[in-house]
Amino acid sequence: MKIPLTLRLAFHGFRSAVRAAILFFCAWLVFIPATAEEQVALGASAEDRYPVGLRSMRTARAVVAIAPDRFYVLVAGMIGDGISPLFVRVAMTQLATGAGKPATMQTDSGGQSNRDIEGPRFIQVD
Repeated sequence: MKIPLTLRLAFHGFRSAVRAAILFFCAWLVFIPATAEEQVALGASAEDRYPVGLRSMRTARAVVAIAPDRFYVLVAGMIGDGISPLFVRVAMTQLATGAGKPATMQTDSGGQSNRDIEGPRFIQVD
């Protein structure tokens, strides 16, 4: 049984549109610098184009915008007992506003450690 040409064209057109949307979403996450509103929400300086927490904030914004209620139930089930879907929804909403930015470790020398470690700097399994 061969599918008619019109249905094949419709299928391939839909598949191409979905692929383009996914590609655009990934490019928006990775390559587009932060807007002024995103920099303010993340507490970043004006010259920081990709502040810490930008990609997770954008992903959470997309999830809050398009995810159905069943998504939060599934995520709560994957996390484990004791986590309610309401808590997952609140956490995603907080992350989407920029309030859940990850904490950064500050050192005295501006990000570089002044410790000198003797020997190898990795763990070797025997």
